[in-house]
Amino acid sequence: MPPQIHSRVLIKNFLTVFLPLSALVGVVIGTIYYQQIQTEQVLLKTNELRKVDLETKVISGDFHSVVSDLMVISKQNELQKVLEGVNGQQQALSQELLLFSGYKKLYDQIRFLDRSGKEVVRVNFNKGEPTIVPEEKLQVQAKRYWFNDTLRLNQGQVFVSPLDLNIERGQVEQPLKPMIRFGTPVFDRRGEKRGIVVLNYFGTKLLDNFNQAFANASSQGMLLNADGYWLKGAKPEDEWGFMFPNRKNRTFGQAFPQAWQQISQKESGQFQTAEGIFTFTTVYPLVEGQKSSTGAGQAFAPSQNQIDTKSYHWKIVSWVSPETLTTKSNRFLSQLLLLYAGLVGLTGIGSWLLVRASVNRNMAQLELRQSELELRKLVEREKILKTRLSSQIRNSLDLNTILSTVVVEVRELLQIDRCQFFWCHQEDESTSLELSQQACAPDLTEPLGCSPIQNVEALSEAVMQGNLLCFDDIATDSWLDFKSRNLLVTLGFKSLLIVSVQTQSGRLGVIVCEHSRELRPWSDDEVEIIRGVADQLAIAIDQAQLYNQSRAATAAATIQAEQLNQVLHNLKETQAQLIQTEKMSSLGQLVAGVAHEINNPVNFIYGNLTHVSEYTLGLLELVELYQQSNAHSTPEVEAHIEAIDLDFMAEDLPKILISMKMGANRIREIVLSLRNFSRLDEADMKPVNIHEGIDSTLLILQNRFKQTSGNNGIEIVKE
Repeated sequence: MPPQIHSRVLIKNFLTVFLPLSALVGVVIGTIYYQQIQTEQVLLKTNELRKVDLETKVISGDFHSVVSDLMVISKQNELQKVLEGVNGQQQALSQELLLFSGYKKLYDQIRFLDRSGKEVVRVNFNKGEPTIVPEEKLQVQAKRYWFNDTLRLNQGQVFVSPLDLNIERGQVEQPLKPMIRFGTPVFDRRGEKRGIVVLNYFGTKLLDNFNQAFANASSQGMLLNADGYWLKGAKPEDEWGFMFPNRKNRTFGQAFPQAWQQISQKESGQFQTAEGIFTFTTVYPLVEGQKSSTGAGQAFAPSQNQIDTKSYHWKIVSWVSPETLTTKSNRFLSQLLLLYAGLVGLTGIGSWLLVRASVNRNMAQLELRQSELELRKLVEREKILKTRLSSQIRNSLDLNTILSTVVVEVRELLQIDRCQFFWCHQEDESTSLELSQQACAPDLTEPLGCSPIQNVEALSEAVMQGNLLCFDDIATDSWLDFKSRNLLVTLGFKSLLIVSVQTQSGRLGVIVCEHSRELRPWSDDEVEIIRGVADQLAIAIDQAQLYNQSRAATAAATIQAEQLNQVLHNLKETQAQLIQTEKMSSLGQLVAGVAHEINNPVNFIYGNLTHVSEYTLGLLELVELYQQSNAHSTPEVEAHIEAIDLDFMAEDLPKILISMKMGANRIREIVLSLRNFSRLDEADMKPVNIHEGIDSTLLILQNRFKQTSGNNGIEIVKE
C-alpha cells in the first residue's frame, strides 16, 4: 500500500475511534463530578451533625464532672468538723482543698462561706501553683448574686451561674477569664444551713474542648447563649458582647439574621442558605435539682431573675461558608478537568495505537513466531544444562569440579562475557567474598573489573538476604543510588544478573553473570533458568559436603583405630612390665626372706668357727704334750691312734677348719649380695656405690661363669 493512502486510512480510522470515545469520557467525567459534589455535601453535613452532637455530650459531661466535685467537697469530713467547731479542722480543710485544686486544675477558686457571706476557707489556683488565702485576706461576699442565689437553695440543690467573664473591682478582668460558678448550700448534722461551697470553674477549659472538636476542620464552630451572643465565635472581637457596652449589637442574629430566625425557634437542625451550611443544636447543661439566674453585670448587684432548667441553654452552631464549599467544588472540578485532559490524551494515544496495531499485526505475528522459536531453543539449552549438571554430580562429588562445570555451562548457555561463583563469608558485621570459579568469553580482550558485590554495599546486603538482582542497564537503573551506579560503570559493568545459592548446611554462595561490552537485557525465562541452576547447585553442594564429611569421618575413624591399636600395644607392654615388676618384687621379697633366714645360722657358724679353731689347736697341742710326757703308751692307745690316723688328723683338721671358714664366709657374701640385690630395706633415695652392686651381681652369677661341658666359661675383666 502506498504511503499516502496508508496515512489517509490511518487518520480516518483514528477519527472514527477517537471522537466517540472522547465524548463518552466527557459524559462520564460530568456524571462523576455531579455525584461527587452530592456525596461530599452529604458527608459534610453528616460530619457536622456528628461534631455538634459530640460537643453537646462533652459540655454535659463537663457540667456533670464539676457538680460531682462540688458534692464531694460539700460532704468532706473536715468540713463537717469545722461546722461542729472542732479545733484545728479549718487548717485540715484548707489542706484538703489545696490538694484537690492542684490535682483537678479546673477551678480558679474553691471557697467555703458561712451564712453571713464571709469566706471561711479559700484556695486560689494562682496560675498553676495553688495557695491557701490567709485569714486576714478573706473577704465578705454577701452582696454577690451567686452567694444569695445559692444560699436560698435547699439541701442537695446546685446553683450554676451563667457563663460570663470574671469581674474584679467593677471591671472585666484582663486578660479575659471566662467563669462559671457552681455552688451548693452546706448543712450540719442537725440539718441547719451553715453556709455554701462555691467552685469557680474555668470556662476556658470548656471553650478549649469546644475548639478542639472544630480544629483542622472546614467548618467554624460557634457557641451562643440564649440571647444569641457569642461565647465562642469566628472572631474574638465579636465574643462576650453582653459584657461590654460597645458590643451590645454584636450578636449572631445581626450577622446572620435569616439563619438566626431558624436557629432560635428550633431545638436542632441543619439547613443551607446563600450564607452557607448551618448545623445547630441546643444544649441544656443543667439537670433536675440545679438552679440558675440571669446573673449581674455589676460586681455587687443581685441577679434580676431566676432561671429554670430549660431556660439555661446554649446554642452550638457549625457554619460552613460558601467560600469553603466553592473552594472544594472548584478544586475537584480542576482535578476532573486535568483527568479529562489526561484521559482524552490517553484515548488519542490508544486510538492511534489501536489503528497502527491493525496495520502491524502481520509483522507482530512474525515476531511472535520468532520469539517462540528462540524460547524453544532456550528451553532445549536449559534441559541440556540441567542434564550436564546432573551427570557431573553423579560422576564426581568434587565441589570444585561441580562449580567449574556450572560457571562454564551458564556462560555458554546465556552467551555472556563472564560467569563467576563466589563464597560469601560474614564475620561480625562485615561481609567478604571468596572467588571460587569463573569462566570468561574467549574473545574478551580485556579483563573485567573486580567483583561488583565486593565494592557495592547495597549488592552485598541484598546477596546476604538471599535476593535475586537483575540489572539490564546499570547506568539507568533506579534501584541503585548515584554513587553505586557510577562505581559499577567505572569498573566496566553494563548488565548484571546476581543470584544467591543457599544450602541446607548454611553456606552461602552467589552466581554472578556479567556483561561489559554491550547492554544485555535479561528475559524472565533466563532469570528462571538461573534460579533453577542455583537450586540444583545448592543440592550438589550439600551432597559434596556430605561426601567430604563422610570421607573425613572415615579417615578420622581409621586414625582413631590406629591410635587404639597403639594404645592397646602400649597397654600390653605396660601390663608385661607390671607383671615383671611384680615378679621381681616377689622375687626380692623371697630373696630377702631367704637371705634373712640363712644369714642368722651362717653368722652363728661363722662366728663359732674361730672358737672351734682355737679349741681344736689347743686340743692338738695337749695331745702332743701327752705324747711327749708319756713315752710308753698302752696298746689300746696306740691302736686307737693308729685307727684314727692321729698325725693325718692333726695335719688335716686345721685345713678343714680353714675351709669351713672360707665356705661360711662365701655363704655370708652370697647372702649379702642377695640383700643388696633386693634392697627391701632401702626405702629412700640415697647415693650408692655402683661397684658394690656390680660385684654382688657377679658373685651371685659366679657359677654361670665356670667352664662346663656345654659352656666355655666367661672371663670377667674389671677396669
